[in-house]
Amino acid sequence: MNRRYRRRKKRLRMLFWIFILIVGVSAASYVVNGIGKDGRVKESEKHPLEENTDTEVSEIPEEPEPEIKPDVSVRLRATGDIMFHPSQIEGAYIDETGTYDFNNSFKAIKDIIEEADIAIANFEGTTAGNEVYAYQGYPLFNAPDEALDAIKNAGFDILVTANNHSLDTRKAGIIRTIEQIKKRGMDPIGTFAVKPESRVLIKDVKGIRFAFMAYTESVNGLEFVLSPEDLDAMVNMFNESKMKEDIAVAKENNADIIVAYLHWGDEYSRTQAQRQEILADMLFKEGVDIILGSHPHVIQPTQTLDYGGKTKFVAYSMGNFISNQRVETLLPYGMSEGISKFTEDGIIIDIEIVKKGETGEVDIKNIDYIPLWVYKGFKENGKAEHIVYPITDYIESEELDEESKARMNRSYVDTMAQVNTE
Repeated sequence: MNRRYRRRKKRLRMLFWIFILIVGVSAASYVVNGIGKDGRVKESEKHPLEENTDTEVSEIPEEPEPEIKPDVSVRLRATGDIMFHPSQIEGAYIDETGTYDFNNSFKAIKDIIEEADIAIANFEGTTAGNEVYAYQGYPLFNAPDEALDAIKNAGFDILVTANNHSLDTRKAGIIRTIEQIKKRGMDPIGTFAVKPESRVLIKDVKGIRFAFMAYTESVNGLEFVLSPEDLDAMVNMFNESKMKEDIAVAKENNADIIVAYLHWGDEYSRTQAQRQEILADMLFKEGVDIILGSHPHVIQPTQTLDYGGKTKFVAYSMGNFISNQRVETLLPYGMSEGISKFTEDGIIIDIEIVKKGETGEVDIKNIDYIPLWVYKGFKENGKAEHIVYPITDYIESEELDEESKARMNRSYVDTMAQVNTE
């Protein structure tokens, strides 16, 4: 009996351990096949109640990063007085057609002006036609319409018409000059055919908003040819109250850069007058960023200034861009060679303005100078030709004789001594 009991007990113990072994093997198989190497239960082994859990939960989409606009750069190129004296008008006349062609005068600077995003100069004179006034120079300037054709063809966008010769051909001359400039797709600033809604020219250039304003200190005593009402409406004479109003208008129109082109100072003086400095300071404090000067017919100093961390720039006078003023023509009028030689000098001021895409801030980035010299020679038919040359491009050119190159070299040295290159 005892022996039989012991055998049964032994069999039961063996069956128990076999059962334990089978359970262990099954568990191990589940672990190996149902759980991945990363410790997660494989999709095929999930409990049926868990299957919908992952599929119903969606990830929250990430907020897209705001797009940062790229920086924008605009090149403003500015220059001084464009004048047409009798020898220039006669030299441009074509006998065979009875027309005029001034394009040769601008051939050497055409690429430079066209490269600018916006280019501005002072048109010193009028285009009143030749029915009442002859085509003539000093003292009452009146150029053929073809002069404007050449200016447009050279690449200019804006012409200042507020200067001491604005009234040379009276009210009709103001109106027709404005009409002819606009007809060629350029913008006149500083004079108006009728009282304007705004004296400020707003131009959007590649996303940078420019505000241009122009004023003249004098009209050579010809104020009397207009009624006080017409003078107030048609010519921007120096007036601080109006200037401040125009700056306010520019700001209301969200101007990024305010440019004031001023016809001021003393003729043939190579140093700015104190009144110029006082006015420039007032305009800068009011919000003007760039002041471009003309009238003295010689180059006056330039300055880069800091107003509360904002860069400001003034060119008190950019000299003559093109004219017949030079040593040979001014000596007979009693002007010394030491002064008259500087009337051959001009400059293109190249200002880079940058708008930062990230902040929208607009600043004057770089200022460069392109010195100019006006050549006068004679064609085979004996007529004079006047050509404005960028000095550094032509100082070694075979196109010019040695005397011209020597005068160019003098011009370059004297011009660069006047400008702030820091």
